[in-house]
This record gives sequence, C-alpha cells and structure tokens, in this order.
Amino acid sequence: MNIKTLVKGAITVTKSNFGQHSLPTTKNKLWVLMYHRILPKDDPRASLEEPGMIVTPDTLNMHITELKKLFEIVDLEDWLNRFKLGEKLPPKACAITFDDGWLDNYEYALPILKAHQAPATLFAVANKIGTCFRFWPNIVIELIAMGAHNQLRLHPMFEQATQLAKHAFSAESAAECIKQLKKYSEDEIYTALNSIEWQESFNQSRPALMDWQQLNEMQASGLVNTGSHTCSHRRLNKELSESALQQEVVESRRILQQKLGTEINLFCFPNGDYNEQAINLTKQNYLAAVTTQRGINSAQRLKTHEIHRTALHNDISDTPSKFRARLAGW
Repeated sequence: MNIKTLVKGAITVTKSNFGQHSLPTTKNKLWVLMYHRILPKDDPRASLEEPGMIVTPDTLNMHITELKKLFEIVDLEDWLNRFKLGEKLPPKACAITFDDGWLDNYEYALPILKAHQAPATLFAVANKIGTCFRFWPNIVIELIAMGAHNQLRLHPMFEQATQLAKHAFSAESAAECIKQLKKYSEDEIYTALNSIEWQESFNQSRPALMDWQQLNEMQASGLVNTGSHTCSHRRLNKELSESALQQEVVESRRILQQKLGTEINLFCFPNGDYNEQAINLTKQNYLAAVTTQRGINSAQRLKTHEIHRTALHNDISDTPSKFRARLAGW
C-alpha cells in the first residue's frame, strides 16, 4: 500500500466520522442524494454505461440502511411544502432522487425502497417514457464497445470515438469522450448519429427506460413521487430557443400530469445546465427544482429552484465509510 492510498484512506475516515452528517444540529439541513442507474455488476447493461452513473442494488440497500441511522428520510416535495408553510422541519433530513426514468429503477430500486419504506422522487423524461429511446451517451459508448470505427468515422464529430473504437474498450475512456461531446447540443449530436444510421447496429428489443404502467406502479406505491426531467432531456442553456425551453419545461409537466393523474411540482435540470430564463420558467411552473451542484441545503439560505444534491456512484460509495465521507459536506 503506497502513501497516496494511505492518505486517501485517512481522509475518507476523517470525513466519514466528522462531517456535517455526524454532528448534532438544529439548523434544518437538507441532503438530497442523486442516483441514476441501479444495476448489478454482472448485468450486461452495466458494462455499457458511464462508471459515474451506476450504483449496485447491494450498495443502494446499504446506503438507505446508513441513512436511517443518520437522518430522517423525507419525501422532497413534502419537506418543501413544510418549509414553504413555515412548519417545523427535522434538524437533519435526507431526500432520495433518481434521474431519467431508467427501467432498472423499477426492477431494482423499487423493491429496496419498499423494503425500507423509504420515500424517493423520480425525475422522468416525459416524451421518452414507454419508448425505445436511447440517450446519446449510451449510443456512443455502445458503438465504441462494438468497435464500430468504420461507422463512427462517417461523421467528423466522432473523431475521438473513432480512435477509441479501434482499441480495447475502456469505460473510462468512453466517458471522457462523452464529456468532450457535450460541447455540442443534443440536437446536433442526434443529427450526427442519425446520419451514420446507428440504429442498424443495435438490438433494441429491451427498452432502456420504464413504460407508463411501470411508472404508474412506482407512483402508486405511495413511496415514489414523480417530477419532470423535461420532455427530451435537452440541456437548458443559451443554445436552446425560447419555444424549445417552453416545450421542455412546461409541456413536460402537462404530459406527466395527464399520464399519471397527479400534480407534478418538482423539476430537474438535465446535466445540471440552466440559465436565467430556465430558472424563471421553473419558478412560474414548479414548487422547486434540483440541480447537479454539490452541497448541503440549509433552510435558512435555501434557493428553492437551485437545490443542491450529492451525486453518488458505486466507485465512491460502496462501503459505509466511503458513503458517509461523501455525505460530509467538505
């Protein structure tokens, strides 16, 4: 064991034992956890996903077990309503959130939530539920993993992906490629992918996202509250037109309310991207919105439409000590 590993371990232990989560407080703090995919390590879908997107079912179960020792686990919307009404709040509260509407959330997360009777919020991409839609990062990763360099080289946007596809697959390298591609808009990326006819290379028999029946079942459990994650997962930045912004923020709420028969009051910014116009529009249509900015929320300084979250994936949180260190807030 080298010095770097020893130092890293010591820091983890310190953060685990002395972070804000471990201290008594009366300051009404709110931790909001951000999850994406819940997949066993041996699930074939896990090998074609960015490492920072996955938590295993065992790890999620351990997380909730630890949370119950540290916090009052709350429904995010319920906590926000209590905050808005000036009601008494728990000193240390934690809300669980899942982004996108992945089928594996229904398969693996829901049974764990039921076992613990733990509430959660699922942010669904309204126009993609119940379809064979694939997010562009997953398309690019799978093309790289397949070694489809001849196909990728048909469009200059995928030059880096083309080079990666010529070598042994590495999820970390593919994730770096995804990061570089984010300089383009979703519309530009999907247009480029369609130009190389990516669909011909894929077996789309198993959907990536859940369908409406499954989402309704999660909602009907009494544990899962649904929020909007836009219509199509386009990033809400300056590149997006005003009409497109309206579609993503306002229309997504209407669709979800119609399909689920319930009020949709929470919003989640795709990729954590937003501008002033997006903030203003969410304020007009939603009780609150969550970001990808890391941090612990305080009722005394809360920005209801820029709520901070703590992102989690397996590599950084697969032991109780590492998980608690992630919650430390410093």
